[in-house]
Amino acid sequence: MADWKTYAKAASNTARKQAPGARDAARRASDRAGGYVRAAGKAIDEGRDENSSPRTATSERPRLDGDKLRSDASAYYTVASRRATAANIGPRILRSLRDALLIGLSLFIIWGVLAAAGIPIPFTTVLIIVAVIVVLSFAGGVYAQWKRAREAQPPAAEPRA
Repeated sequence: MADWKTYAKAASNTARKQAPGARDAARRASDRAGGYVRAAGKAIDEGRDENSSPRTATSERPRLDGDKLRSDASAYYTVASRRATAANIGPRILRSLRDALLIGLSLFIIWGVLAAAGIPIPFTTVLIIVAVIVVLSFAGGVYAQWKRAREAQPPAAEPRA
């Protein structure tokens, strides 16, 4: 049976082999993001130009088509909403929030019982502790649901090099 050092060495070798590809992917992603920023800037400039003076003949940029931009935005929205629906993000967050709030309510009830029994605990201390526990519970619940959903998905085919 191989020990952890063997696995660590294999992971290191794999990372070293994949580093150039990852660097190229990061460069392509940043170039793509730059393109999106330029396109957004052009759209903003186009909107300003339509509300002010007409374009001069020496303009280098072609006129943007508002209908095409609207249809592209509609397509992006449709794809994003389908992905969000498929991921069940809304119900996941609501379930995690419900669980976290129930935990917080339980802690306030426990504080009330302790206060009635004569054990003085400052309200601000309880409030801080409850807030921290609710946030941690909410984050843990969202993460656990995401992890379960991720494990339930069939593994994706590995890309061929």
